[in-house]
Amino acid sequence: MPIIVLYMLKLRRRQIAVSSTLLWQMVLRDREANSPWQRLRRHLLMLIQLLLLAALVIALARPFFPVPTVASGTLVVLLDGSASMQAADTAGAPTRFEAARKAIQQLIDGLGAGSSMSIVLVGRQPQVLSTATASKADLTDALRRAQPEQGESDWPAAVALASGAVRAADSAHSTIIVVSDGGLPPNLPPLPAEVRYIPVGTSSDNLAIRALAVRASSAGPQLFASVANYGTATRQVIVSVSMNGKLYSGQQLTVPPGGSSDMVLSGLPADPAVYEARLTLPASASGSAGGRVDALPLDDDAWAVYQPPAAGRVLVVSPGNVFLEQVFAALAAQMGFQPFRLKAGQPVPPDPFNLYVFDGPITGTLPAGNLLLINPNSNALFAVGGVFTNTAVAQVTQNDPLAQFVDWSGVHLLQAHQVEVPTWAHVVVQASGGPLVFAGQVDNRRVAVLTFDLHDSDLPLQVTFPVLMANLLNYLSPAQSFTSPDGLQPGQSVDLRATGGETSLVVQDPSGARFAAPAGQADFNFDHTQRLGLYTLYAGQKVLGYFAVNLFDPAESNITPQPAIRLGSSDVTAAAPQELGQLEIWPWLAAAAFIILLIEWWVYHRGMTVPKMRKTTLEA
Repeated sequence: MPIIVLYMLKLRRRQIAVSSTLLWQMVLRDREANSPWQRLRRHLLMLIQLLLLAALVIALARPFFPVPTVASGTLVVLLDGSASMQAADTAGAPTRFEAARKAIQQLIDGLGAGSSMSIVLVGRQPQVLSTATASKADLTDALRRAQPEQGESDWPAAVALASGAVRAADSAHSTIIVVSDGGLPPNLPPLPAEVRYIPVGTSSDNLAIRALAVRASSAGPQLFASVANYGTATRQVIVSVSMNGKLYSGQQLTVPPGGSSDMVLSGLPADPAVYEARLTLPASASGSAGGRVDALPLDDDAWAVYQPPAAGRVLVVSPGNVFLEQVFAALAAQMGFQPFRLKAGQPVPPDPFNLYVFDGPITGTLPAGNLLLINPNSNALFAVGGVFTNTAVAQVTQNDPLAQFVDWSGVHLLQAHQVEVPTWAHVVVQASGGPLVFAGQVDNRRVAVLTFDLHDSDLPLQVTFPVLMANLLNYLSPAQSFTSPDGLQPGQSVDLRATGGETSLVVQDPSGARFAAPAGQADFNFDHTQRLGLYTLYAGQKVLGYFAVNLFDPAESNITPQPAIRLGSSDVTAAAPQELGQLEIWPWLAAAAFIILLIEWWVYHRGMTVPKMRKTTLEA
């Protein structure tokens, strides 16, 4: 109405006396036409402005269309971000993850009044993308930031997050929505709300390199590779092996459905090398799927690093211990080091050793190097007190490399020395009276300590003894300047260290990103292993070695979409739209209003032209 009134009003001008109206005829005509009111005429600008106003008013009213949706109310969405979600087998989306993103976007678009949504990205460490909010813009932005990972997902932690979010809200009106291809682990606990499942994915066709390793043998290094077929048809595939970036071998394998095929390459060069295995299609099948082997490319490549054992030097300082002499002689050939013996009390030679083993009291200054101390006295690193006899093993630290495959239940000790464990160390084996084994890092070196005399126990007579010593030697790592772990999967941490005195360690991941160790440290725990591929360890500009991160996960390589998931004792099948949501159309109206505004601006400036002088004929 205001727009129409403005177009009906005429201009009111100021009256000024002039000497002649000869030159003011046009102005006089305009004055005659501009009385206070005039008849409303059709005007293009007025129609455009009315249309603009109508679009804005309707947009402010936030109109919507009722649309079917999976759920409404308080929603907690669990978005699967595991490696299998990168399979490219969905119509209308490049990957399963993008298809899941579209499904969640439809849920966001269908949120009605009073509804809210939380989004949790289920990765190796579940991430809350958005807490309970009704803002569709915030939810869309959070969903846009979500990215899949290249490893497995921690579903138990994600289920715990979802349970907490539901309990914080009204669980009676909450719904948990799982958007996944169904690769959930068994034995997940039940959830305290209704669960609905949106499956993604259509195909189970996938070939995967499930193992790749290089081992030393009497005939030279051997490479072992295994290819698994998770599809339903027999597949032909070529396994191409490259050594240091150059093609070394290629073999065609026939892999049965649900089975695997293996290959072995013997007599490889003895030098350190990086091996890469890649799956490719035979020439007869090169035209299928555009040359792509299968729907999931992440497990079509694998890497292995071969590092020949180095001849490390170990100095054993002892008054004479046949148990140590025998175990070091047995482990020397296997672990690639050279043992040297020195009588207790004699000065330590100035030549550097990779590891110093002190059996009994220490005299003089401890050398600068890795140390294994057995039944020591007080020294510069820690103080030693009296003996205790309550030596029954009370606790063994779980998941400690030093305790791996070691059974302390049958070990008996007469006595051990009381030691206050320093702050730089952690206890591996704890007795009722005090620590029996502890280890740690101090002054850029590793130290392991046994607080008892081997002769005061039956440990040397147990199978546990050589296993324990092998674990200690692996931890102290005298034979290698860099340990390349096998079977490392995305997200797992690895201990990296340099025993040659190097510091300023830097790891470069497959994308080229660099991660530096704390200043001055010769080793550190590296956990930025989320990417598949080859990692390089540097000390300054010097390359110390490589290690690889591979998928090697049957749960992720088996991309068969599951029609149902199991939570607690219930099976949750695929959910169909069963409620009505609200698809708001105000964004389209706002966009239309902006377009109309541009049209109004163009029409206004198009009409701003200078009037032409009209010719008049005067009759005499």
